[in-house]
Amino acid sequence: MKRLVLVVLLLLPFGAIAQDDYDFGTYWTVTAVDTKPGHFDGYLTDLKAGWRKSLDIQIKDGKVVSYQMFANVNPRDGEPNLWLLVEWKSGAAMLDTPKEYWDAHTKKLWGSQKKGEEEGMKRGELRTLMGDTLMREISFN
Repeated sequence: MKRLVLVVLLLLPFGAIAQDDYDFGTYWTVTAVDTKPGHFDGYLTDLKAGWRKSLDIQIKDGKVVSYQMFANVNPRDGEPNLWLLVEWKSGAAMLDTPKEYWDAHTKKLWGSQKKGEEEGMKRGELRTLMGDTLMREISFN
């Protein structure tokens, strides 16, 4: 027991020092997308019309900081050919936004909830969503 306490006491300063070497930053959502054969350009056109416009509104509203797209140049079998990244101002801006905001956002973007749903269904013909990941940026001091 005394050895365990000694080991813990010896490791404490190192843990405290290590923690001061980095800071947590913004949250990122990363979406893996596999466009259907022959639809890559069409999907990018769709993203420009809807996704980009939506995120530009969210930037103006102070929810989103930035967004990016990355093409997977040489995707292996089972890998997406496109990654969509969104940098959120905070976890709360992403997770705690009330439904009323999103309803108003959809109306601003598409004119109505029904039109937004129709656009989403059309988008499904162009791509397969392979998954979403929530990440948090870490930077060294």
